[in-house]
Amino acid sequence: MIYYISDTHFKDQKIFDKCSRPFASLDEMEKTVVEKWNKKVKNGDTVYVLGDIGKDDDPSTILIFSRLNGLKHLLVGNHDHEMLEEIKKSGMFESVKFIDLIEDSGFEVCLCHYPLMDWMEFNRSGLLVYGHIHNKTEKNGPAYKQIKDYYKNLPAYNCGVDVIDFEPKTLEELINLKKEKENEPYIH
Repeated sequence: MIYYISDTHFKDQKIFDKCSRPFASLDEMEKTVVEKWNKKVKNGDTVYVLGDIGKDDDPSTILIFSRLNGLKHLLVGNHDHEMLEEIKKSGMFESVKFIDLIEDSGFEVCLCHYPLMDWMEFNRSGLLVYGHIHNKTEKNGPAYKQIKDYYKNLPAYNCGVDVIDFEPKTLEELINLKKEKENEPYIH
């Protein structure tokens, strides 16, 4: 099974507060994510982590991934740059890339931390899975409305924890979630 998740931002109080994460503390969020992840993901499963794993300047967040099931692949996010060398040296991830193209459920899926206007296989029914924008809406700035409007009817799926209930999701789950939440301002 293949799963996707992004923007865990472990140990990052600033992001925790900014996104109004529904937990009493960072520790509670970490505990919940670990429990949900390990309940769902088996050791032979693959998990694509689409960036921003933890607080920029806290390499200890990398160790949290040793407690998470599955073969993990990292697509680097903007908050991963400061500790990129530590991430690579840690051995926590099977691969560390900035963009990737994989096959999942018969689809070519482009993976990138950032939402893209055009992606690999875009013109050949390819899908995009991305993160970065969390649960931001136009109240966070006009660019977010533009992104949401652009993606509304495109095969592009936000896998940020803030919109996927803080657990890895399959491609099918991401597709269904976008359909179910099509009128909510933050899902796409």
